[in-house]
Amino acid sequence: TPSLKTQTAALQQKAAADAGMPLEKTIELGVDVNMVLVYIPAGEFDMGSPAMEMERDSDEGQHHIKLTKAFYIGKFEVTQLQYRVIMNENNSKFGGDKLPIENINWHEAGRFLKKLSDKTGLKFRLPTEAQWEYACRAGTTTAFNTGTTIDSDFANYNAKDAYADGIIGKYLNRTTDVGSYQPNAFGLYDMHGNVWEWCSDIYEKDYYKITPTIDPKGPQEGGSRVIRGGGWDEKAYKCRSADRNYRGPKADRADIGFRVVLEIE
Repeated sequence: TPSLKTQTAALQQKAAADAGMPLEKTIELGVDVNMVLVYIPAGEFDMGSPAMEMERDSDEGQHHIKLTKAFYIGKFEVTQLQYRVIMNENNSKFGGDKLPIENINWHEAGRFLKKLSDKTGLKFRLPTEAQWEYACRAGTTTAFNTGTTIDSDFANYNAKDAYADGIIGKYLNRTTDVGSYQPNAFGLYDMHGNVWEWCSDIYEKDYYKITPTIDPKGPQEGGSRVIRGGGWDEKAYKCRSADRNYRGPKADRADIGFRVVLEIE
């Protein structure tokens, strides 16, 4: 609802102002190349999905989480131009400066973040799974931050099938420029669809049953890493705010990218 969106944005602005931090922070990466980050206030939310959410998975059990620290997160998924400026390479399947970097594994994302941190003197990393979902929801409790359903006017995904009471839409069969759709209440783009986004957490099916309720960082050991948000080739239900997916850290596919988190010292 517009009122919830306005309320969330107002709380975010107030939290940033109270902390003496800018709502948006621009990091220069090179000549005419920068990265915009958005301030996400500390807060609490119900992570996971309620039992009646359509097409939910058994690893999404709802539980209350508290994030005690504010953080900055990328306004957009990392683009091919940004990646190339830092890494001098780009192995994406789909070419375009404003398209998200994809075909990138968890380790490569980590190397980018290390180089970015070294270059700027700031602490960049991948979001934790909890930070990602909190940022994606932006105050919403529905299946998507757009409401109980989503359609292809709001995100880039395989809309050949409708979700819940939604409508059938377009399937573009490729990535789209970051920021092509409306942002959520926090001002973040493409949290649903376009490319899956790597998180820092190791994936464990039953982790939600034992998770710390404050600032969870994921299991200590395991093989696969969490990816969130769905991709251009996924059906709507895989793009839900609560959907959890995973890949081996060496997986590089044309539907996996990432966005950055900047720690606030």
